[in-house]
Amino acid sequence: MRHDPNRHFLYPVARPFSDDYSDDAITADVKAEHMSDSVQVSVKYQINDASLHQQVLDSKARCVAMLYCMDTLYRRSIRETVNDNPFEITEIVPLNRLRNQVQVHPVIVANCDIEVLPIHTAHPEYKGRTFSIKAGQPLAFDYPMYFNVNPFLIKLQSIFNLVTDKDGSKVQVDEFEIEMDANQRYINIIADEDTMSWFQEIRSNRNVTFPSIYMSTLVTVLSYFRELEEDNSGNIPDTYPSNGWYWCIHRKLGEQDITLSGHPDKNQVSLIRAAQALLTGDSKFRPFKRLLLQQRVESND
Repeated sequence: MRHDPNRHFLYPVARPFSDDYSDDAITADVKAEHMSDSVQVSVKYQINDASLHQQVLDSKARCVAMLYCMDTLYRRSIRETVNDNPFEITEIVPLNRLRNQVQVHPVIVANCDIEVLPIHTAHPEYKGRTFSIKAGQPLAFDYPMYFNVNPFLIKLQSIFNLVTDKDGSKVQVDEFEIEMDANQRYINIIADEDTMSWFQEIRSNRNVTFPSIYMSTLVTVLSYFRELEEDNSGNIPDTYPSNGWYWCIHRKLGEQDITLSGHPDKNQVSLIRAAQALLTGDSKFRPFKRLLLQQRVESND
């Protein structure tokens, strides 16, 4: 069974998408240091809730993390403390057990049976109630974190698959359509034979294709991506290929600290600005700048 942060609990649990405790009750910083044949995963916890903090200091609770690799189905519990610091844990994992995307779920669990769980810092709705907790049950957790092992470095434009509509049932001449399924590796861009032939001729001219076909397609894709993110509460289902388009966009948004919906640690931007940033790459040669440059070149001819 995988750790599910969205499950319902009959007692207060500190988590970033619940009001059982304050919003900043717990935060975790995950780092992955790659070595020749292994990766050292470290998690450092910041517990701002006094009650939960004391539970860990008293060894009634402990900081752990669940590591999960979707591609290999490898699971491992991270729990070894660093210099006897109960708020920092680490584990060395063999690289041959991991591939592509790896998830780390920071959790605080009961270290023993707790007959009466202290809830004086929890939401007032729990006032006057008592809860008993069994060893191993979660008391708090933070957003899942992700890192890549030998990542399949996908260029953004390579997530699109050009498909010819040979029977003309989906699009008209000089028209494009897209098909999106997060369970698939590629996003299909569909056009009839003549239009696709024309597009293939200009495909190498990024000054035209980036700010036109790819730009408009990516804005539509990002809208769909945002809906899926919200529907899944930020969690990524196992069925989504780790080397597919969804993970590619997720990874590139994370690299630039961009979010398409509210998140306290990232910059929320519009879909069109996000699309420009994702299509820019390291060159800082933004799509619309390409279009303007193309016009200048043609005007000087």
